[in-house]
Amino acid sequence: MAKIGFIINSLFACGGEERVVSLIASELSKYHNITIYTFESRRLEGGKRNDYHLSKQIRVEETAGPREPFFWHGIKVLYNLTGMTAGRISQYLLKNAFYPEEYLEEWAARINREEYDLMIAVSGANTILLGYIADRIRAKCISWEHSSFEGYFDRKTGYYRNRMEVYRSCASKLSARVVLNRDIAHKYAVRLGLDTVLIPNPKSFSSEKKADMDSRCFVTCGRVEREKGYDDLIEAFALFHEKNRAWKLLIIGGGSMEQKLHALIQERKLDDCVTITGYIHEVKENLLKGSVFMMTSRWEGFPMTVTEALEMGLPVIAYDIPAMEPLVTDGTEGRIVPAFQRDRLVEAMEEITADPAMRRRMSENALAKAQTLRPEEIVKQWLVLIEDVLAE
Repeated sequence: MAKIGFIINSLFACGGEERVVSLIASELSKYHNITIYTFESRRLEGGKRNDYHLSKQIRVEETAGPREPFFWHGIKVLYNLTGMTAGRISQYLLKNAFYPEEYLEEWAARINREEYDLMIAVSGANTILLGYIADRIRAKCISWEHSSFEGYFDRKTGYYRNRMEVYRSCASKLSARVVLNRDIAHKYAVRLGLDTVLIPNPKSFSSEKKADMDSRCFVTCGRVEREKGYDDLIEAFALFHEKNRAWKLLIIGGGSMEQKLHALIQERKLDDCVTITGYIHEVKENLLKGSVFMMTSRWEGFPMTVTEALEMGLPVIAYDIPAMEPLVTDGTEGRIVPAFQRDRLVEAMEEITADPAMRRRMSENALAKAQTLRPEEIVKQWLVLIEDVLAE
């Protein structure tokens, strides 16, 4: 039995990353000693602890990020607003703002004191953290990335824009890097020169109840942020609604774009047929209100909400982004339309709503796909990887 530590920004907020880490860590705790370190930088988004199952065998430690003197806080704000540059001076300032030396020493001492065999960094910021201290700790290290390549490195909106070289240097010091689909693996190889291990995420729950194909409701789920494309979805629904008054749209989630989207709903005169729930914990119950699931994300690593939709038997209409490839085949579990072509999205909505028999057939196929994503099958891949890394 190995002693394994996870580092995640938040464990208790409402999101796909939190769901899948809770699930995988709980499964791994049947075989290994697991501790999860969390900064809870996103707890307020959920308003209370999430409802994801977490094994009682797991120790959870809440820890603090680095101290933020006014100057270094200002550098973080400047980076978030502008991305700064990839130049030497900018990178020096960013390292000291996000990873000051005393913070790195604190983490190295904690990991060595606890005598971990393996540390798993959940997503890029923690990959960089472990990379900076990899030569100071005795534990082996794995990164587990939950976003697309573009989500990390897009020059305008990427979480780590202008820090690609820093990320590459840090990630290269780890024993393995886990990504979620073949597109990400290919881009890591070509753009970063890094080999990766592809392990998909499992579905996050099982449900005896399944969606009603006659409910006449489109449903989607996720953080209400720009990358989810809900503005595009509302515009598409407005076009669809001109000829299809009986259908509604339910957006399950909350986030920084709620106010903007509410204004768009009022502008398009959709107040009586489009609902945004805000942050809630009853995801399964609300998915059951739908009969078709919509995915309009601009990018995803591995959309957990789609696995949940498949488990509920919901046909999926989605843009053709790489993350959809392992989950939905056009014409089988739903419809895949060219990315960001709103007219084609509306056509798919009209097609699937006009044919109840098609919806039921796709629903049955969705349920069959969900069975291939059972947690016990995915965890087998993690156990093999952990054994290989510890045997190095």
